[in-house]
Amino acid sequence: MRRMEDVKINKKIISPKKDIILPKEETSIIEGYKKIEKSKKKINIINFFKKNNTPHKIKSTPYISSKPRIVSKVTSLFFIISLIVGVMFWGGNIFQRANVEIVSKHQNIKYNKKQFLASKDGNANSINFEIMIVSDKKVKSIILTEPKDISEKGNGTITLYNEFTTTPQKLLAGTFLVDNNGKTYKTDSAVTIPGYKLDSKKKVIPGQITVNITAFLAGEVYNGSPSDFHINSFKGTTKYNKIYGKPKTDITGGALGLFYVLSDQDKNKIKTIAESSFKDDLINKVKALVPPGYILYKDAINFSYKVPEDLLSVNPEAEIEIEGILSVVLLDQKSLFDNIIKTSLGDISKQEIKEIVIPNLNNFSFSFVNKEQLISKDIDSISFLLDGNTEAIWRPDTDLLKMKLSGIEKTEVLPIFAQDKGINSALVKIFPPWQKNIPSDITKINILVK
Repeated sequence: MRRMEDVKINKKIISPKKDIILPKEETSIIEGYKKIEKSKKKINIINFFKKNNTPHKIKSTPYISSKPRIVSKVTSLFFIISLIVGVMFWGGNIFQRANVEIVSKHQNIKYNKKQFLASKDGNANSINFEIMIVSDKKVKSIILTEPKDISEKGNGTITLYNEFTTTPQKLLAGTFLVDNNGKTYKTDSAVTIPGYKLDSKKKVIPGQITVNITAFLAGEVYNGSPSDFHINSFKGTTKYNKIYGKPKTDITGGALGLFYVLSDQDKNKIKTIAESSFKDDLINKVKALVPPGYILYKDAINFSYKVPEDLLSVNPEAEIEIEGILSVVLLDQKSLFDNIIKTSLGDISKQEIKEIVIPNLNNFSFSFVNKEQLISKDIDSISFLLDGNTEAIWRPDTDLLKMKLSGIEKTEVLPIFAQDKGINSALVKIFPPWQKNIPSDITKINILVK
């Protein structure tokens, strides 16, 4: 066994205050050890951050940019700009449009009782018209104020027939007749009943004539609707059933005793009723019947009404039947328009007339030149006056304008508008703003007329 003292250590004893000098081999071993320790520390730090999910910045290795990289940036920028310009140009063509705002010509038309002529003769200088007549009946309640002793005979109209002979049969005025109820009447006038005729089949066609008759006695008992009349003087002869009468109207007006009648005060009440609600109802009825192309002025009318003049009532409370009749003049709108254009707008072309509208012809007040003008189906001409004012408005042909504007440059727009006398001013807006031409596609041209 070797003893400890026999082991020799091949190193120098170093004083604490002096530097330790190691041999080269040992120094390299120590440096290697230090590098290993540093590597372990780095690995531990990286693992620490990974465990804590804490991002850390790893510096990339710097590099020196080269000249070809600058050229690549310029190329990319040029490509992007070209792309934008291309999209704008392509999109501009796709979404191109033009908005045109036109202020049309307006002209005031004012009349101070200007006279016109409506006629059915087809004269170009007159206005065509039609007559419409409507009627209606209404029963109104009224309190009568005048009692009166009445003795009235009923009367009516009958038709007399002659089946007895081909020779006319004469009857004197006052000829007595009897109805199927045994009541007696007299003819109001002399008549001659024509003789009968035979048709191709030898069938008798009786001669006939109408005559008014009056009850023999006063009183309400004669009022009614008899079915047959015979001539008293022919009773007991073959003429009795061959010459006879049939009622054409009822027998009315017979009265005897104290009755309430229409006084002047009562007639004024009926007039007020007729000319208020009844008249308005008829006007509304006519308005609903006015055919297209005609115009009805509220004063181009005649209104009249009828009430039974021989009204008799046992009681003061009575039901009155009023018959209202409304006659109106309907003016043809086109011929009225043409006459207004000729008299108010001077000499203008037919093409320009096509652009003009007068939307408010109803603004005028209408009156007859003849204040007592009566309206009937037989009337051929009417003179009337128009008073008031309205406006003539030009409506340019937008379809024609679109065709003229299609595809032209903005600088050529003004002369086109100047050709249309119905255009006061116009504003054109083109999208996109860099476009110099109106779109060729007319569907992309919008025209607003004000």
